[in-house]
Amino acid sequence: MLFEVGGYLDAVTDAYENIRCIILYSNYSPCNEAYHCCISKIYNFLLKYPEITLCIYFAQLYHTEDGFPTAAWNREALRSLSSLWPRVTLQRLPAGAQRYLLCNFVYGIPGSTLYHPTSLSRTLAGRQN
Repeated sequence: MLFEVGGYLDAVTDAYENIRCIILYSNYSPCNEAYHCCISKIYNFLLKYPEITLCIYFAQLYHTEDGFPTAAWNREALRSLSSLWPRVTLQRLPAGAQRYLLCNFVYGIPGSTLYHPTSLSRTLAGRQN
């Protein structure tokens, strides 16, 4: 939705011609699955606006585990997108950042409702990603 031709980022970059860097925070990394094609849309956006750099922070990788039929496709698309460094950076959210973003940028989320102890296996899996 953000990177659609004529979508939100097109409108913003057309209205404010001096934009040089876009930082996005997302629950999931971009994918390139058939119904979304986010990474392809990101490529097209970057071709249209060669002066803009893009930094994407994400909490989790989207459908990259071997159990998903699209895992290999998504992993390859992420590698391809990350090869555009330094123009494009893909980074996991630092520890604690997701809670901070939810408490400060999402309406109606009190900080006390966000405490969920993380299991050791989930913490280790997050580090591996």
